[in-house]
Amino acid sequence: MSVGQEFLIVAAGCSKKQGFNSEKESYLAALSSHPALAAGSRSRAVVDGPWKFDVPDGDKSLIFGSFDNLIRLTDDLQKADSQVDGILHRLERQYLELDPRADFKVKSQRQDRPFLEYLRNWQWDEAKYPKTRSILDNLTLLMSVVNKLDEEARNKTAQYNEYKTQKGNLAKKEGATLPNRDSVDVLTPDTVRMLGSADDDFIYTDHLTTVVVILTRSTEQDFLKVYETMTENVVPMSARKFKGLDDKDGNSIWRVVMFRSAADGFKRQCREKKFIARDFEYSEEGYKRLKTQREHLEDAVKRQHELVRGLYQAAWSDAMVAWMHIKAMRVFVESVLRFGMPPRFASFVLSPKGSAVPAVRKALADTLGKESSAFSDKMAEAQDDAEEYFPYVSLSFTPFNVQRA
Repeated sequence: MSVGQEFLIVAAGCSKKQGFNSEKESYLAALSSHPALAAGSRSRAVVDGPWKFDVPDGDKSLIFGSFDNLIRLTDDLQKADSQVDGILHRLERQYLELDPRADFKVKSQRQDRPFLEYLRNWQWDEAKYPKTRSILDNLTLLMSVVNKLDEEARNKTAQYNEYKTQKGNLAKKEGATLPNRDSVDVLTPDTVRMLGSADDDFIYTDHLTTVVVILTRSTEQDFLKVYETMTENVVPMSARKFKGLDDKDGNSIWRVVMFRSAADGFKRQCREKKFIARDFEYSEEGYKRLKTQREHLEDAVKRQHELVRGLYQAAWSDAMVAWMHIKAMRVFVESVLRFGMPPRFASFVLSPKGSAVPAVRKALADTLGKESSAFSDKMAEAQDDAEEYFPYVSLSFTPFNVQRA
């Protein structure tokens, strides 16, 4: 199925006599044979369906209490529908951000199935939402679970992003020029000579220190002429270039030895003369610690990625199951309000082609609109001008709306 594909859940009233299940089959047969809906028809206007959407009715129907409860449920279910819609598609978007090749499957009643297969074989989940519990109680439980899923997904994503930020802060800036790289990634045990002698690349004593300077190709000679006099207490002839570390732009990295008391003034003079002095102190142990920390963070980010990915996969599935049950509750409530008691109706799901919605609506009206009651006519008159009325119960939904990479 495609992103943005819309589905309709529709329902029509059945007679109040026993044996009304045969009417459901008759409706399905009539829908399936209509030229606009029939498989193989040249004028077929649907992408998928029609299939049964088996909302509990008759002797095994959902329970709601009083008629006043039914009226309140209309608003409550509409709000819940909109809220879960938003949560579900946020989970979809974030799951795809984590894994552009995400596999969206619905786990329901111990089975993992692609969405279309789940929808085609949809059944009320008695274990999660027992029909002995009222619609309002089931809805309250359902929304509590969905909101917890949403909150957990947000929290785990925040933790994952924190790990990614830490990793990014410590990551090597591969391919960058010397001015943009961390000195710790340039001056490593592989590139620095430290043998414990006076000829070491870095000299650190109680009184001496070593300052790292990055120079552009055009400033090397200027630097060598002035560095000894830029401030007092610079060791003469101590400027040394690290061989083999020039970047693609010709920038080079040097070190200068001086008294510790001269370091701040020397760096300040470097800035004024457009030389790049680094706040860096070489440490082989520090480099090893950083390398170990990076490896640990890399592993942590991978673990968090898999954890959050699994969480989104499960959360999306649970939210989708919840959403379909809200749709079923809405079909039930609107069917009872429209077709009366006892609750006996037939409901179906189908997906119109985008350009053929009018043809599908006409086919549905021709097939399902015959049971429209006087109460339905009053409802039609009371409809807001901006909302279209149909002679059958009709809900729409779009399972996926995030474009894939």
